[in-house]
Amino acid sequence: MGKIEPLDYCRVKKIFDKGFGFLTSLYYAENVFFHFNDVKDPIAKEKLQKMKRGDVYFYFTSKEKDGKRKVDRLWLKLAESDTELIPGFVSRVIYEFRQGRNNPFEVAFVIKELRRSKFLSNEKLISVLNSPNILKTPKIIFSILTEEEQILAEQIEEYNLLLEEKSISPDEWIRNSYKIITRSELPLKR
Repeated sequence: MGKIEPLDYCRVKKIFDKGFGFLTSLYYAENVFFHFNDVKDPIAKEKLQKMKRGDVYFYFTSKEKDGKRKVDRLWLKLAESDTELIPGFVSRVIYEFRQGRNNPFEVAFVIKELRRSKFLSNEKLISVLNSPNILKTPKIIFSILTEEEQILAEQIEEYNLLLEEKSISPDEWIRNSYKIITRSELPLKR
């Protein structure tokens, strides 16, 4: 039995008119070749044909063939990929986010997908949140949060501003922050 190739991902920036393109890899220096024929799902093919630049992420495995890397298996949704490949993928994505060469906002998108698919434990999420990228560019954290969490974070930020302006007392801020975090209704005091 051959070597099991790791799960990889790439944000697709361009597909050439003839239906092929090249993907960057977390593992290999050279680009990975793919062709539309690698996509078996007709809905996925339709989505790719209508895609705008950078709208689509591929999750894939690749093999070396004739001295070049080529896509072996391909998924448009992380949740549909081979679950046996996920643990190694999670470790590599976290490593890449903490000290890799890829755009941290693109990696943050994948981390959000890992969270959405319930593949990222709280312990690993804490590792991501304590990374140098978050410290350098705190706005990246919004790329990791779900939409609901983003709203909560914005509400907490509003309360921080109110606290700084002394518009609310520290006790009110603590009570209101607790309500936000526990997702209870929260009327803003102005």
